[in-house]
Amino acid sequence: MASLAIVTGGTRGIGYGIAQQLASQGYNLILGYNANQESASTAKATLESTYNIQVCLVKGDIALESTIEKIFQCLEENFQGELTAFVHNAGLYVGMTTKSESSGAISAASDANSLLGSGKWDSFDKYDYYQNVYPKCFIRCVEKAINYMKDAHGYIVAISSPGCNNTTTPKLQYALPGQAKTVVEFLTRYYALTLAKRRITVNVVIPGFVKTEAWDFVTSKFGGVESEVIKDRIQSTPMQRWASPLEIGAVVAFLCSPQAAFITGVALPVDGGLHLS
Repeated sequence: MASLAIVTGGTRGIGYGIAQQLASQGYNLILGYNANQESASTAKATLESTYNIQVCLVKGDIALESTIEKIFQCLEENFQGELTAFVHNAGLYVGMTTKSESSGAISAASDANSLLGSGKWDSFDKYDYYQNVYPKCFIRCVEKAINYMKDAHGYIVAISSPGCNNTTTPKLQYALPGQAKTVVEFLTRYYALTLAKRRITVNVVIPGFVKTEAWDFVTSKFGGVESEVIKDRIQSTPMQRWASPLEIGAVVAFLCSPQAAFITGVALPVDGGLHLS
């Protein structure tokens, strides 16, 4: 039977780059997405026609346990319950990289600085939302995924980001999503140790500046990705260029292949040297 990968947030941006590279290796795919039906349908059609694979789409906010249930129900109904790889890519920074597209995201939309350091932590709605998107989702998915993986034939990869780990200085405005991703980075090491005897690998990839449509939203107040402000920011990085989603996808696909079977518990920057800045 062909290999199967689940990719959360797999129909746009970095997630779609990951899906393309996995598809090029012959993976069938279950792709999660939140709201953009048009992009999801286009991604499915393109992947199936280009790579001659099967793609199933699962819509829903990944912060909700019911969405995760739907993903694994799809696995059982369409792929005989055999899973090779799980990639937790889905994520957002509400009001920065994305608009509020769900009730949970709406409650998380205000600036983190309005809470952090203010002495006014009277509501944990925003904190809880990011915990659900990142570590809680990762735990829920991994605990399910490993029941469908064969020993010595399973790969788990999480996607993190700069500013929430020891490789870069902390980004204060990124506090709420950042601390949630930090927990995911710890969890990858925990699961790497736990699953090593089964020879299932668990790693995390830390992209830098990746040119996706999310950056159009981020940079709109500066005049877009081609503005001088953004160009100067990219020029200040060691390799002085954006990454493409396919470059991140290629590393993830490698980590989901037999060639990487002896790599586990690694937090790997794929950022053109940004972590050296």
